[in-house]
Amino acid sequence: METLNQSLSRMKTNRVELLYLHGLDDESALNADIAKTAEQLKKEGKIQFFGFSCHAGNVVELMNKAAGLSWIDSIMFRYNFRQYGNAELNKAIDACAKADIGLIAMKTQGSEASFADAWKKFEQNGKWSKHQAVLKAVWADPRITAAVSHMDTFDKLKQNIAAAVDKKELGALELEALRQYAAVTRSYACDGCDHLCNPAVDAPVQIGATMRYLMYHDVYGDPVEAKRRFAQLPKEAQNLDVDFSRANQACPSGIDVAAHMKRAKEVLPEPSLA
Repeated sequence: METLNQSLSRMKTNRVELLYLHGLDDESALNADIAKTAEQLKKEGKIQFFGFSCHAGNVVELMNKAAGLSWIDSIMFRYNFRQYGNAELNKAIDACAKADIGLIAMKTQGSEASFADAWKKFEQNGKWSKHQAVLKAVWADPRITAAVSHMDTFDKLKQNIAAAVDKKELGALELEALRQYAAVTRSYACDGCDHLCNPAVDAPVQIGATMRYLMYHDVYGDPVEAKRRFAQLPKEAQNLDVDFSRANQACPSGIDVAAHMKRAKEVLPEPSLA
């Protein structure tokens, strides 16, 4: 409560439209205490809507639970072209849409942590670039209210605006190119399902988070932010000098976790001053 009050003061406003519980990965956090707080803030007029964001391995479980909670108004969740055929996720999306929960897609680019730019060959198919096409594919889903897109340059802003204002849907060739791209890069894209790979490693590592920061470094081209986030992990999770071979076996997408962790060890830790 105090944190929200301080934020409102800094922003010189009395209310915000939407308050998120960000990066939710524990279903038990959606409890009666949080519900009471959310309803109280709405009653006081400090927020209009309340929700959460999620992109870990339990997105489906969180969304299914939220669909039965009247005080959840919005969910920002990981959703991209790699997951269109996921039956369980689609059922969860349907449940939330039926419950009138506003759905905001994030991680729409489905970027892969890779030392090679595997997407280059799919960069332009028809009218739209790969980056524009994946946004248009998400917008085409009537259950999705909006999409979050990382825009750190005017060129990206212009591309996104061009894709948004042109209402023409993707053609068959463009959709097929996305399908092929998803298939070819499947073993590079981490879904953050740490509950599968982390237990396979005899160390307190955080594979999903580390893979995400490696993607920031290699795909987003933002090594400073990647290193900053990695440095915020617990010290024991920053130790990547462990055997990840069993994590390879546990990954349902066939990701070479060991190779990526080797790469992460090379580029993410700040140089020691010792």
